[in-house]
Amino acid sequence: MAPADQAPRKRRAMSDNPENDVPEEPSDCTIPPVVPPEDAGRYSVTRDPHAEQDIADYVEGQCRGEESVTHVERVKTEHVLGEAYEIWDVSTDKDRWWVITNHTNLYSQRTFPSLDYTSRSTSG
Repeated sequence: MAPADQAPRKRRAMSDNPENDVPEEPSDCTIPPVVPPEDAGRYSVTRDPHAEQDIADYVEGQCRGEESVTHVERVKTEHVLGEAYEIWDVSTDKDRWWVITNHTNLYSQRTFPSLDYTSRSTSG
C-alpha cells in the first residue's frame, strides 16, 4: 500500500518502447507453461493405450502420412439411442482434429472449433 502522501502506482501495458515500460509488481500467482502435446498424456487420469493407438493410426491414415500424431485424448463418451460415441481430441505435428467413433469420422478443429458443430454434422 502506498503512503498517504503518494498516489498508488498503477500498472500499465508494456509498450514498444522499453524506456517507457513500468515493470509489473510481483505477484503470488504463477501461470504454468503450456504442456507440449506429446507430454499431455502423462497427466490423464484414465487412459486406454490400445484405443489411443487405434485413433492415432486412423488419423495418420486419413492424413496419408502427411501428419504425425503427437497426442490423443478421449474427451468424452456420449450415448445416443443406446449407441456409444467416443469423442477424441487429436493433435498432430500440423493440426488438431476431432475424431468421433461409431462410424469413425475426422473433423478439423479449424473448421469445427467447437465440438458442438461436429455433433450436428454427424446426425441425420
